[in-house]
Amino acid sequence: AYMGELREIPLPIPTSKPGDSGIVQVFECLDGELEYEQDVPGKVIEQPESSEPPPEVAWEFRIKCHKEVKIAYSPWADRQREALWQYFFPTFFEDYPVTPEPTAGQTRIFKTVRFKLWLDCPTILDLNFMYKKKLHQLQAELREHGSYFEATFPFSTNPDGFDTYLSMNIIRPVVRTNLPFTQFIQADKIDMTLHIHYPRIWNSIQIWTVDLTANRAQVYFVFEHKNFFQALINDWASSVPPDIYSFAPYIYDITLQGDHIEVLVPCNQGNWIDCVKENARQQQGAPENNYISVCAKSFSLTYPIPFLDFCPKATPMDITIE
Repeated sequence: AYMGELREIPLPIPTSKPGDSGIVQVFECLDGELEYEQDVPGKVIEQPESSEPPPEVAWEFRIKCHKEVKIAYSPWADRQREALWQYFFPTFFEDYPVTPEPTAGQTRIFKTVRFKLWLDCPTILDLNFMYKKKLHQLQAELREHGSYFEATFPFSTNPDGFDTYLSMNIIRPVVRTNLPFTQFIQADKIDMTLHIHYPRIWNSIQIWTVDLTANRAQVYFVFEHKNFFQALINDWASSVPPDIYSFAPYIYDITLQGDHIEVLVPCNQGNWIDCVKENARQQQGAPENNYISVCAKSFSLTYPIPFLDFCPKATPMDITIE
């Protein structure tokens, strides 16, 4: 029976302004610059075949942050982004036509729009989600300057489809969870790239290529991390009920690699872990934990995750570790 439109309740995340109750704050910066650049397209001129093609017509947004940045995202916020995207750029459920190239004398066209975010100040990145009706959080603290985020979105369709590119460079991150044992990852640098290829046929196979590279990383692992990230995945995947009429198959091609990686697993007697918080260490001293350390000069893990069938009973996954 139809129960009416489902309206999700925003996550109970406190904002920096007490009066903004019921508002989910995604981005905050105390001092920054916003730059907008857009070329005025000219006419296409005939050029010899041996000459190099002219650069693309520029269309770019740039944000430079100089003081105290807080960025918060969540599966709930991503569902709102998806709703806005479908409103302005709805799926037509038909083959996308190829964008014709302008000929000599015609006006040039925009092929992509770019977005850049520079973080020239200490930054906090929060990923929030709900698990058993409680708010959980994965937080990355960036104390060094120089991290950045870039995104390129297509505005034209090629014969094989169109592509979206996302990349992020994080310098000296310290990543924690809100579990009693808060430590998770710290590294000198982490590079993340995402390449999404959309074919022209709307329900053909999409390829999502995810690459994550870490340099001199320390990773702390406890068994509860498995339940933590499984809950995050479940929250992210619980957007709308499955619909065979809008289903599109896709493949996640994920690669994790790094240099000088160390994995630390607590191994105290009696399976007990000292969970002293960082702000209490000066009074109580350092946590008394023993660890098993697994070190690797180089590490590479590749696993494609195919979602090719509608509501499959099981999804095969081949993992390759070097």
